[in-house]
Amino acid sequence: MMLNRAREQGVAVIMVMLVLAIVAVTTAALVKRHQFNQAMASQVIHLGQAKAHIQGAEHWAHLLLKQDRKDNNIDHLGEPWAQMALPMPVEQGFVSGQITDLKGKFNLNSVVNKSSVVVFKRLLEQHQLNPQLSVYLTDWVDANAETQQGTLEDAYYLSLPVPYRSANQALLDVSELGLVRGFDATSVRLLKPYITALPLTSKINVNSANEAVLIAMSEAISPTKAQQLVTRRKLNYWRSVGAFVDAALGAKSASNQTQWQNLAEITTVSSDYFRLKIGAQFGVAKTRLESTVHRSDNGTVTVISRMYTP
Repeated sequence: MMLNRAREQGVAVIMVMLVLAIVAVTTAALVKRHQFNQAMASQVIHLGQAKAHIQGAEHWAHLLLKQDRKDNNIDHLGEPWAQMALPMPVEQGFVSGQITDLKGKFNLNSVVNKSSVVVFKRLLEQHQLNPQLSVYLTDWVDANAETQQGTLEDAYYLSLPVPYRSANQALLDVSELGLVRGFDATSVRLLKPYITALPLTSKINVNSANEAVLIAMSEAISPTKAQQLVTRRKLNYWRSVGAFVDAALGAKSASNQTQWQNLAEITTVSSDYFRLKIGAQFGVAKTRLESTVHRSDNGTVTVISRMYTP
């Protein structure tokens, strides 16, 4: 009798211990889930605040560009919009940003113009790339379905392991260059600092173009000459196309008239397309915005594309 009672008590103790263990495990799981939910909620809230900071910075950038157009019609790297904003402290985080003049790069969609094709060929040669690539790009963006040799463009693209057709329209983004015959990840990476893809053909703003782009603009602009032009620009930006061309080639004369005119045709000292890069952190959340904007003659700023990344 006493033995049975001891056994019953032992079983009862074991049952109690099992119940306590189950309660402890369940409680720990609930606490862990609660902590996870809190962390997720905090992440979402913080991400929303970070995006709010970015939207505020983007609005400020638009106002800066709009005011700049009201002030003058010349764009150069000494203006307020061109000064990179270092990380600025905000509530529980920071915001940083940069505005880049896209007219200081070569617009790939300009290759439909003969004068611009020559510029792109020089840019290719600078990076030891085949100048023939300019022909393939022209075929890709022009409206017809034939190559310059009279053959069908799609004959090549449809023969690829993963076939597709040529676009026969302007590039929307530089990344599309990788789809064009002859271009690969390496060539796109080499060219990326010097190229852009704007909706229309465009001239190059010599007040923001780097040395490589300046060299490509004319066979008369050597690397040394490009360095001199950039150094001079830092002291006194170009106020007119004529002033730049005179500095690059000399005053217009019978001996340089053709070169002078060709360079003037692809040159500008004003810009209307810009890229905004804005980063923000709020608490544990970080996010970045990259957008392309167009500024009209009256200063109105319109977003062409916008992309958020973690």
